[in-house]
Amino acid sequence: MTSEAASSTADDIAGRVAVVVGAAGGIGRAIVARLAEAGCRLALVDRNEAALDEVAEGLGLGPRAVTCPADITDRPQVEQMAAAVDRGFGAVHILVNAAGINTRQRTLADISAEQWERVVAVNLSGVFHCTHALLDLMRRSGGGIVVSIVSTASQLVSPGAGVAYCASKRALLSFTQSLNIEQGRYGIRACALSPGEVDTLLIDVRPGTHSPERRAAMLRPGDVAEAVYYVVSRPARVTVSELVIFPSSQVSGIYTV
Repeated sequence: MTSEAASSTADDIAGRVAVVVGAAGGIGRAIVARLAEAGCRLALVDRNEAALDEVAEGLGLGPRAVTCPADITDRPQVEQMAAAVDRGFGAVHILVNAAGINTRQRTLADISAEQWERVVAVNLSGVFHCTHALLDLMRRSGGGIVVSIVSTASQLVSPGAGVAYCASKRALLSFTQSLNIEQGRYGIRACALSPGEVDTLLIDVRPGTHSPERRAAMLRPGDVAEAVYYVVSRPARVTVSELVIFPSSQVSGIYTV
């Protein structure tokens, strides 16, 4: 591909401000690293302040990054986070909603009401809180892109993923579609990025055990991060509204979710 052709299909995102929610998790950290490599300025959001500091220091982000500890289920904390991003950068061009949780009890018969509410609060309401709080700043920045890490469990419902997780992730698909319909006129695009099985700590709380061979065949956090980079580096004329990536073994049916 010639340099001219390449420039017509991807944007240089160096210098853009990216907010990564769930930055201390396995997928979140990989996304931070990939966007830092691309030259973005970064706001890192997570509940765990010490873990955020470790990510920033471990990746050598220096003055290009600010850490914004916040519980995304707590609206006042999210508003404080948005204010900190505004003070630090005065703009938001990229928002990645990468925070997500699940419980060990996953069937309707086993899950408690408190567990259900916590999963929905993080996986769905937390995305709403962060997107809503940063929307005006993104619009004032001339537009941007919101990428929410959903899951193939949003479409391939299974007891393994669980009733609360599947329901919350399914709702994110509609949330993403609504963002595109409502905010496209302001230059805001949205993508629901749905990975299959990823070898992260979430696998450790799934009921049952997985062989080393199965875990070795799963996606890596870096695979998801590369997909995020692909989405956010498309030119403004391109909206990747939904992107699904599977481990080859999973999509071929050698193993199932």
